[in-house]
Amino acid sequence: MISFDGFRSDYLDWYSTPNMDEFIKQGVRAEGLIPVFVSKTFPNHYSIATGLYAENHGLIGNSFYDPILNDEYSLHDRSKVEDPRFYEGEPIWVTAEKQGVQTASYFWVGSEAPINNTYPTRWKRYEHDFPFVSRIDSVLSWLSMPKKTRPRLCLLYFHEPDQTGHKTGPRSNETRIMVNRLDSLFGTLIKKLERLPVYNKLNILVLSDHGMTEITSERTVDLSDYIDISTIKQEGSGPYSLLYGMENDNIENIVNQLNKAPNINAYAKMDIPDRFHFKHHSRIKDILVIADEGWYITNQAISSVSKVGSYIPQGGTHGYDNQLKSMHALFIAKGKSFKKNILVPPFENVNIYPLICHILDIKPNKNIDGNLKNIIHILDI
Repeated sequence: MISFDGFRSDYLDWYSTPNMDEFIKQGVRAEGLIPVFVSKTFPNHYSIATGLYAENHGLIGNSFYDPILNDEYSLHDRSKVEDPRFYEGEPIWVTAEKQGVQTASYFWVGSEAPINNTYPTRWKRYEHDFPFVSRIDSVLSWLSMPKKTRPRLCLLYFHEPDQTGHKTGPRSNETRIMVNRLDSLFGTLIKKLERLPVYNKLNILVLSDHGMTEITSERTVDLSDYIDISTIKQEGSGPYSLLYGMENDNIENIVNQLNKAPNINAYAKMDIPDRFHFKHHSRIKDILVIADEGWYITNQAISSVSKVGSYIPQGGTHGYDNQLKSMHALFIAKGKSFKKNILVPPFENVNIYPLICHILDIKPNKNIDGNLKNIIHILDI
């Protein structure tokens, strides 16, 4: 299973991807892979791994405060990334290892922590600048091992085209070039895999965590224009923010005031729409504020200095309503388990976990949100 971070589903239609196009002729393409809310990297890679929505696996953002642990999680903090207290649910490698199936992870979210006291048999500590081709060669070496030591599940992660999409936006020439480059990289991977004795037994899943949409400095929302934010804690900026630290009897008033503002919607925690599956966890704060697509909520900690140009929203971002087409991610797959040359409607990424369990013939954890029945039509059974 290969993840290209931030690979919007319609990049396949916008840009030249001959290697992926050829791959799809022999396999399955979804019109989109629907991310969980929030449509950010860490929540979604962990949802793909666990089959759970964010409210059930606890990784509610790339960074967040946990009021029970009285501790902050951040993707930039190595000690927190490797701390199993922050990861709930059972990721696929733990499910597999418990049943005697060896696994290997090259930079998948969660695989660097001993979740349920278990790591993948082989795993790598994240190195952002580690060359993409070298990552491929490591996975090829794993798949070249003797049957007794060979992992039956390999996870591989690339941080592009997300990084380029953030800098220049999804419709930019730079993103087009990066998507072309990744398609060539994918072609190289497939050619190398074809030389392996196990190739005909492989099922290859290629996906992403979320999409990408344009932002500009003209489309920003400063919450302090509508409420007194000086006594409120604000977690996050951009497509959404979580607010907390106010008196309980003031929550309704704050929500009402914010809902008078254009280009955002505010919800008290228990009024967050059920379709987001984003309210039943202690880490989710008292108020959720969501920006309309392409609008950017500034953070009080940032906005105090942004007037001197410390950060101007530009390029692209993600984290918006997960039903937006711009947030939909890539999903293509090929192998003896999959039908050939079919295009299917979008489906939720929580269904990937039971799909992998089916392919590996292992028993899935009972407490998941995904269901193999939701995507049974892509399987050749």
